[in-house]
Amino acid sequence: MTNKKLRLTIIAAVFVPVLFVFGAAGAEDYLDYYEQGEFALRVEKWDRAIDFFSKSLTDNPNFFVAYHNRAIAYSKMGEYDKSIADLKKAVQLNPDYPDAYGLMGLVYEIKKDYASALQAYKDAVSREKRPAAKKLLQKYIQDMEAKVRKQPNN
Repeated sequence: MTNKKLRLTIIAAVFVPVLFVFGAAGAEDYLDYYEQGEFALRVEKWDRAIDFFSKSLTDNPNFFVAYHNRAIAYSKMGEYDKSIADLKKAVQLNPDYPDAYGLMGLVYEIKKDYASALQAYKDAVSREKRPAAKKLLQKYIQDMEAKVRKQPNN
């Protein structure tokens, strides 16, 4: 083997595994950011939670749970339109995610958009598998139906 080929073999043997290890670590960064965002939610640091969930989504834009949790932080800060946008993205990525629909219903309800809240709750209950959550959502649907009937123009 020539010196040049030997050097290339050594470089490949040393640097390829190093690149693989760093590449694999980078691929998991979105989970680290997500966990930090979850902690920030628990200690009610909404800005920090948003930052960490945003970093998680930069690394993995298909991580629908991070959109859901960032929506929680946005709603806690009163940024309801941003919360709804994140929830719509979460259900776009995972249409069978009842928690995102349920939170969307709550945010619409806070905004007094009862018709949209009603639809979101119906979407949630149709996807919900947990009996207790399903029962609660059915109560929300009844409440929203009553509010929609009371609104003018109905």
